Amino acid sequence: MTNGADGGTANGPVTCTRCGAADTTAVAEATEGSGCVHFAEGTVLALMAGAAGTYYADERDLPWLTAVGAVVALLLLAGTVAVVRSENRDARRARAAVARAAAAGTAATRYCAACGEASSPQDAEDA
Repeated sequence: MTNGADGGTANGPVTCTRCGAADTTAVAEATEGSGCVHFAEGTVLALMAGAAGTYYADERDLPWLTAVGAVVALLLLAGTVAVVRSENRDARRARAAVARAAAAGTAATRYCAACGEASSPQDAEDA
């Protein structure tokens, strides 16, 4: 999404007005987290891994597959928790950047993870 003449977005990435990074995110998208969805997905995958280990341990008469399924399930849960925590941390940073921009009198529409600031495409036109 490039900056249009009206300050809107169309046809390509919107660059950050502060650091010039090409990868900015809409504020609404950056401040919301989908942690519940990711946690549910990770839990389902972990349960499936544990169940698969148990199933194939009985099916192929290899009892060590139960332990393998349990280890994989625990690794999936640990990865899921790491993803959810990271998303929450990123959303908190974005909300703080939007609050800083609002305090400075800027109606922020884009969030740049590279510099950690929220800005508006109109900022570059006003400068």
